[in-house]
Amino acid sequence: MKPLFLGNTARRLYGVYHSPPRTSRHAVLLCYPGMQEYNAAHWAFRRLATMLARDGHHVLRFDYFGTGDSSGDSRDGHPDGWVEDVKQAAQELRDLSGARELSVVGMRLGAAFATLASSSGLRVRRLVLWEPVIDGRAYVRELELWDSRRNLMLLHSSRTRDRKTELLGHPFPAAVRDATEALDLTRVGAPRADKALILAAEPRGEHEALKLVLEKHGVATSLKCVVESATNGEQEVRERALLSNTALLDMAEELRGVLSA
Repeated sequence: MKPLFLGNTARRLYGVYHSPPRTSRHAVLLCYPGMQEYNAAHWAFRRLATMLARDGHHVLRFDYFGTGDSSGDSRDGHPDGWVEDVKQAAQELRDLSGARELSVVGMRLGAAFATLASSSGLRVRRLVLWEPVIDGRAYVRELELWDSRRNLMLLHSSRTRDRKTELLGHPFPAAVRDATEALDLTRVGAPRADKALILAAEPRGEHEALKLVLEKHGVATSLKCVVESATNGEQEVRERALLSNTALLDMAEELRGVLSA
């Protein structure tokens, strides 16, 4: 495991590179969810990176500009720039590893960024979309609902009103809100991917719609339900999805197929 900085001085991104135990032609880029779900996903990403490197992949996980340990203020980040960060990190991973082939795993908002990056020039073998944000407006409503519940629990009822510039303890400026709400993966251009896997705890109509769109673009796509133990309510479903060991094993199995091809 090697911590490093990538990109230029104006937009330095923090990353952690996990090298495989043997020479490999394949690399995997991991794309975190948005700031509101970053902490919940961090453990799962560390574990996934370790699993994939052990299997024989070069792996890089990184923080978007203005998030985590990357440069920039938390109010400076923007979805358009984060999509470019994905492409920058992918190139850095190729240069660092010497790998000829690349796959991308994205969780939640990171899955949307991965899809948009592939639709705007990033060539990948596998596009793995873990609980992808497909409808940006619906995603923002989810964040607002969880934020309202959190504030009510903390007796901050006044913070549950009006259009928020902070959600779940993180800045959410108007420009970020507008760009996030404008996301619609069912209208995305053709991704440059051989295959795609959509993983969801509770597959919904939007997942089927995304699958059809990707297939129309010529991307062989599968949709898999991540089966966990019984859950109680939407919040627990979400938390289990972010920490699912079953999902990690499913993704590792999917990416082993690239090594054996």
